[in-house]
Amino acid sequence: VDGDGVSEGNSDVCPETYGESSSATSRGCPDSDGDGYTDPEDAFPTQPLQWEDTDGDGYGDNTQFTDGDECIDVFGKSMYNGRQGCPDTDLDGHGDPDGDWQPKPDCTGADAFPDDPLQWCDKDGDGVGDNYIVTNKTVIDEENPGLMIEICEHIGDAFPNDATQSSDIDCDGRGDNATGISPDAFPLRFSQQDDNDGDGYGNNFTLGAYRPDECRNEFGTSTTDRFGCPDSDNDGMSDLNDPCEWDPEITTGIRGQVVCAITEDPNKVEEDDIADVKGEDSNTLLFAMGGVVAFMLASILVAMLARQASRNRLLKERAVERKIESQLMDEEERREQWVSYYVANGELDKARELGWVDPASVPAWKQHEIQQQEQLQASIPTMLDLD
Repeated sequence: VDGDGVSEGNSDVCPETYGESSSATSRGCPDSDGDGYTDPEDAFPTQPLQWEDTDGDGYGDNTQFTDGDECIDVFGKSMYNGRQGCPDTDLDGHGDPDGDWQPKPDCTGADAFPDDPLQWCDKDGDGVGDNYIVTNKTVIDEENPGLMIEICEHIGDAFPNDATQSSDIDCDGRGDNATGISPDAFPLRFSQQDDNDGDGYGNNFTLGAYRPDECRNEFGTSTTDRFGCPDSDNDGMSDLNDPCEWDPEITTGIRGQVVCAITEDPNKVEEDDIADVKGEDSNTLLFAMGGVVAFMLASILVAMLARQASRNRLLKERAVERKIESQLMDEEERREQWVSYYVANGELDKARELGWVDPASVPAWKQHEIQQQEQLQASIPTMLDLD
C-alpha cells in the first residue's frame, strides 16, 4: 500500500507510511528527522538532535543540544534558566534548588520559592518574592467610622531592590516598615508620608491632603479649628484661637471677654512657692549652724549676721522689683481690656492706637511665628527666677 517494497501483512510495521527500515521493530517505517532513529523508536521523531527520553518528561536525554534534559533520570517540568526537565514542585517553570543549583540574586538560578507558584526570585534577599501583583480594594476607614478608604492589596515585594521595605498598602511609593529606609508615617493615607513633629498629622498641606498639619514643626493635638497645633487644655481648639487655653470647658468667645475658670497650667508648681520653700530651708539651716558654732567663733557669727543683712537687702530690692513688675502687668491687662472693649464695639481705630492688630490681616504663618516669639519671650527667666 505504501510502496516501500515491504509486505504489509505482519511484516511492515508502518503499512501506510513509506519507510526503508529493515529492523524487526521498525521494518518499513520512516525516519522523519533523519537522525538514524525510525519514528517508532524515536522519542522525538521531528527533532534530529533528540531521540531518547529516559524519564518520559518530554525533554531529550541529549544534553549537548537545545532543550536537553538536565535531569535525565528524574521526571521534571522546569524550563527556565537553562534548567530543563528537572523537578519543579510548584510548576512555575523554575527548577527546585538541588545541590549546587541554588537561587541567585540576579534570578538566573533555582526557584527561591519552590512551593509558591507565583514567586521564584528575591533580588534583595528579604524573603519576599519580586513578582509584584496589585489589586485595588475598598475597606472600612477605622479612623473615620462610616467612611471607606481605598488600599492596594498586593502580593510580592513592592521594593524588590530594598531589603528594608516590601509593603506599600497605600501605593504612594513609600514603604510601610517604620524602621526601614524612607518609611511612610501614614501607611494608609496616599496623600501623607511625613510627620516632622510626630503628632500624627502629616506635613503635606496641599488641597485634598488628609488632615494636614498647620504647625508642622511643633507637636500639637488640636482638631477643631486646625490640625496639629498646640492645644494646652486638649479641648480640640488650638491655643491660638482658644479664649481659655487652659480651660477645656470653654472653646469659643473673645479672649479677655470670657471668664476662664482655669487661667494657667494646673500641673505647674508656682515658682514663687518654690523660692519660699528654698528660703525657709536655708534660714533653718543657717540658724542651726549658728547655734552650734556661736560659742566657738564669734567672728563667724558676725560674718553670718552680715551675710544675712545683705540677703535681707537683696530680698527688699527684689520685693520692689516684684511690685514694679506687678504694676506693669496690671497696666498691660488694662490695655488689653480696653482693646477688647474697642474691638467688641467695632471701634477698631481706637483699638489699633493701643497696639491691636487685626488677625484677618496677618497670614496664618505670621500668626504662628508671633505665637512662637511670645512663648520664647515668656520662657526667658527674670531676675526673680534666678533666685
